[in-house]
Amino acid sequence: MTEQQNQTAPAPGPGPSGLWRNGDFMRLWGGEALSQLGSQVSAIAIPLTAITVLHAGPGTVGLLTTAQFAPVLVVAPFAGHWFDTHHCRPALVAAHLGRALLIALVPLAYVLDILSVPLLLVAAFTTGALTAVFDVGYVTYLPKLVQPGQLTAANARLESTYSIAGAGGPGLGGLLVQMLGAPAAVLADAITYALAGILGLGIRHREETPHKPQGPPWPAIREGMVFLLRHPVLRPMLAQSAACNLLGQVTFTLFLLYGVQHLHLSPGTLGIILSVSCLGGLLGAAVASKTARSMGEGRAIVWSMALGSLSLAAIPAAAGPTAVVTAILITGLTLHELGFGVFNVHSLSLRARLIPTDIFGRATAGWRLISTGGLALNGLIAAALGELLGVRQALTVATGTLAVCCALFLVSSVRSVTTLAKPGEPGKEDPA
Repeated sequence: MTEQQNQTAPAPGPGPSGLWRNGDFMRLWGGEALSQLGSQVSAIAIPLTAITVLHAGPGTVGLLTTAQFAPVLVVAPFAGHWFDTHHCRPALVAAHLGRALLIALVPLAYVLDILSVPLLLVAAFTTGALTAVFDVGYVTYLPKLVQPGQLTAANARLESTYSIAGAGGPGLGGLLVQMLGAPAAVLADAITYALAGILGLGIRHREETPHKPQGPPWPAIREGMVFLLRHPVLRPMLAQSAACNLLGQVTFTLFLLYGVQHLHLSPGTLGIILSVSCLGGLLGAAVASKTARSMGEGRAIVWSMALGSLSLAAIPAAAGPTAVVTAILITGLTLHELGFGVFNVHSLSLRARLIPTDIFGRATAGWRLISTGGLALNGLIAAALGELLGVRQALTVATGTLAVCCALFLVSSVRSVTTLAKPGEPGKEDPA
């Protein structure tokens, strides 16, 4: 069938190269790059603030993680309805600037000697809520800023940004914590959000006024969710994404503990492993278009998911001298990031083509709710498996279950999506 095209975008040039001349996309991209880098710094600095300043234990650190992910369960559906019925740009700018102010409360409270665990939890929850809003909004807004033939290239550049931030952010965060102290390092995140908000204010594209339906939002919110669950291609993609996010995060939650206690790796070595492996995502984003054109978009999606999922088995399989263990983990995690670099680019682009414009925000919110909502439980699941089975056995169960899910995904209707949109043309999908 022929997909409905999301938006006619005012981009200067139909091909991917025109993105460099699209000032509005460059501002959105630049703001996202800054906020992602700051978030990676904050991901280290906030827990270290709780540990070093407030002498927090594992329970508190776990609560901080939950507080960051839990808001998506409540916020995402309403955010999707909002972006379908209101202009996107003002809310995106407000999300950036709101996070800047909220994160800045942490170093301010430290200076005023009023910093506490409840304040950190409130800051983590509220910034997590605004992040949930932004994550729905930028996916909804992107097709309005670029032309259909530029979507894959635009998503590839955003995916590259995440990989670069993942590679450099933790190291930068550790350096800032060491030089300035954890609370001051959090201020770097606030600054990046503020700069991202300023870039957003500079976006000149003005959206058409969306239709605002009368009545309660619940029927409209449900419509986006029902569309995803009934679609023959999006439904298996959504199910696999949810399984991979949950089981993958359980694996990474146990990975640090396994690396230190069982593989006897130093924190510095673990940091190097994680930073180097993120470069795989950069490579995946770079080869995403070529991969889809050589093997078909559907096969690129299912096989990249297979690569990204099965390579996590390297974690429980790692054994031997430190150099060998390090090499195995770097190889496995780099392949993991490579696979998901390709998958994420085409997942975003395919959804942008398959979901009708008028429910795109709600469907995006439903996607995030289902695919990432389980992350709030990953700490509890990881702890339960680790206590019952032991850490290595728990890792084996998590990665083995993910492999089974992946095998089912390989034979799903997604693999029959064969046509990648040419520049300037809407894509076509041919489900089995």
